[in-house]
Amino acid sequence: YLITAVAAVTAVAVAVPVASAQTPTPTMKVSVTPKDAGTKNKPKNSAIKFEIENPETNRTMSKLTITTAKTFRLSAKGLTKCNEAVLESSGPSACPKASRVGKGTARAALGVTSPTPSPLTFDVTAVVLGAKEIGFYLAAREVPVNVLAPGHISGRKLTIEVPAAAQQPVPGTFAGLIALEATLKGRKGSNYLASTTGCKARKHPFSAVLTFVNNGATPAGTRSTKASSRCTK
Repeated sequence: YLITAVAAVTAVAVAVPVASAQTPTPTMKVSVTPKDAGTKNKPKNSAIKFEIENPETNRTMSKLTITTAKTFRLSAKGLTKCNEAVLESSGPSACPKASRVGKGTARAALGVTSPTPSPLTFDVTAVVLGAKEIGFYLAAREVPVNVLAPGHISGRKLTIEVPAAAQQPVPGTFAGLIALEATLKGRKGSNYLASTTGCKARKHPFSAVLTFVNNGATPAGTRSTKASSRCTK
């Protein structure tokens, strides 16, 4: 009887699935055009579009780090620049047109500790500030906040710092990231902001790390995501 009872309990234990909590992760889409890639000797002027969605909409992002494919190059060297102080004080319209190299939007939920956060949208304009510097000017639609998010290029990494005024558009009230998208493209002569230098396994693989702060609703931490864009030689 004892052996039979043990066998029955074991069978039940095996049959019952164990629930496991899964951490929500951001998703990313990347599109590089044209698909026909250049070479190291003849890079091809390109446009790149990033789209990131964050399922944990009560988390406040402080930094976004994008690592580009080895067959993709991002550089502001030789491009028309805007003075950072001018951009901060007067906005993108005060900068040379050629220095404005991208547009996009960032959607957020204002009031992460509130049961009913309000929608918040930033219009994003990318402006060249230096050979390795791209400023992302954020203009909020719902509240009077205009702020610069500095972006730095180092090797294959583009790191964008989200300023405190964008994290808390209303002092003491944090915004949670919902989604963001931006398209980048720029050229001056033979200098390209975005270019392709090859195509390996018919794709350009990219990755991103989102860094979040402790905002009273969620703890600090990071989340990672990957995506690739199709290409041809």
